[in-house]
Amino acid sequence: MKDVEIVQRNFIEKKVAEYLSKGYEVEQDVPLEFLPGFLADLVVRKDGETKVIEVKYRASLAASPKTGELAQILHNKPGWSFELLLVGEPERLDSPEGARSIAVEEVRQRLAEAEKALEHGLGEAAFLLVWSAFEAAVRELIAAEGVSITRVTQSGYVLDQAVYHGVISREDYDYLADMRRYRNAIAHGFDVNGFSDEKVTELIGVVLRLLDSEPALV
Repeated sequence: MKDVEIVQRNFIEKKVAEYLSKGYEVEQDVPLEFLPGFLADLVVRKDGETKVIEVKYRASLAASPKTGELAQILHNKPGWSFELLLVGEPERLDSPEGARSIAVEEVRQRLAEAEKALEHGLGEAAFLLVWSAFEAAVRELIAAEGVSITRVTQSGYVLDQAVYHGVISREDYDYLADMRRYRNAIAHGFDVNGFSDEKVTELIGVVLRLLDSEPALV
């Protein structure tokens, strides 16, 4: 599955959860009898009203001419409505040519370097080392599932990929998303309330647990 398709699928899953929580009936990939050959991404129903939701990334719109036709049909169909949601494509970050993800041995070395930095009172530097080790470790875990992330992307995209492919739990995802906020602030020169050496030690433990949970990466 392509990167953009995974982002699109993740977004759809989030919308499914959102509508279910609001009491809607939700169906995915629904054939519409009034538009043969078309599968709607989502159809949600509640209180006699039906909404068809299409989730697209911008570059795909030109290749989906029936989306516009669907919108026109539903505009004149009583009890039905249409919503088009656009999702962003994974952002490629500027990086030196030839940049590569570090291997598992280097991940463990970077964790050891972080522990040394922590011993010298360099908590924030240690945290950034651990975070970089985490991203590399997760890319290896994702690669073990047959999906390779070879470009430098936003860390949020790596997290989304990890939870989508089941290499981290939803609980880990929520925790790491919180740690990512610290990473963002520290990396961009902000002083962060609530940051402590304990967060570094805790994150090291999480990375080691992820590595050790996959025999192929030990």
